[in-house]
Amino acid sequence: MFTFDFLNARHGDSFLVRWGANERVMLVDGGPSQVYETSLRDRLTHLPPDGAGAPRIDVVCLSHVDDDHAVGLLKLLGQIQHAREDQEPDPFAVQRVWFNSVEELVDRDEPGLSASAQELVDRASTESSAVRASYNQGRALRDAAAKLGLAGNRPIDGPLITGEETTLDHLHVTVVAPDATALEELTERWLKARELQDPGVITSAYSDGSIPNLSSIVLLLTHQGRTALLTGDARGDRILDGLRATGLLDDTGPLHVDLLKLPHHGSDRNVESDFFEQIHADHYVISADGVKHHHPSEDTLRMLVDSRDRDDPYTIHLTNRIGFADDTLAELHAHRSFTVNERSPEDPALVIEIGDEP
Repeated sequence: MFTFDFLNARHGDSFLVRWGANERVMLVDGGPSQVYETSLRDRLTHLPPDGAGAPRIDVVCLSHVDDDHAVGLLKLLGQIQHAREDQEPDPFAVQRVWFNSVEELVDRDEPGLSASAQELVDRASTESSAVRASYNQGRALRDAAAKLGLAGNRPIDGPLITGEETTLDHLHVTVVAPDATALEELTERWLKARELQDPGVITSAYSDGSIPNLSSIVLLLTHQGRTALLTGDARGDRILDGLRATGLLDDTGPLHVDLLKLPHHGSDRNVESDFFEQIHADHYVISADGVKHHHPSEDTLRMLVDSRDRDDPYTIHLTNRIGFADDTLAELHAHRSFTVNERSPEDPALVIEIGDEP
């Protein structure tokens, strides 16, 4: 089976990917404050143990540095670190951490750029709460992974960028984004800040979403012929470019995947209609609560439904019941074949199973 557990991550993302007879596990993102305590930690304690008896997590992946994705993972790694400091057994057996730090990305094209701009980043962090929160979280996650011996994005051994591939116990992973163009745009921000000696350039990059949108990791997972596209908060055009660059999307027709997690919680700022016209799925997943940012956008739902033929069968999944989304989907449902599935408030996760038992 290929199974996805989408937790109640409120306005953020946090979900498990489970696969294989031995139930390997990838944890993608950890949600914002309180998600670790209210749902994620308990879900992790029920995972199959490793040889020492601790629940095993084969991959912990942070799609990008943003409060609604990173906090739970920081708490997870912090709990392991505290246990080691107290000379206690690891509460969870994390095998590897996948994460692109901003420093690593800008240094890829301009070696030494992050160090030369460090003073500007520090000033921006002092002056802006948005920079302070995101940058400090990224640095904290990088340092925590290093202290636990989990740095380096093993086995890729470097930044996760378009075209990188690896296989973990029959799960094939293709990195779709960030791509070269996105990295160039990100690097140009840092170069401009250094040239002008203006921390405001870096502040604006955090405030307008450029950093999470440009650097967000997008993964295509394949297991026993089944596929899932996990998009973080990446922009739709960057995802499509990455799919073309890896040969996964061409002019013969839309790419079909079994599961698509919508970018940026269904925001209409990240996608246009061509995104849904060029990627079709059997299962569309929206992780949002409709409260903090009015996600998902009604326009996104309309673009999704309008991209499909009226008799196409597919399911739109929501991790929370959202009144305005329900109203929009009810309006769109007339004479169409899609179904809507919402996590019940009593359930800690929305579970989607793809494929058959081996």
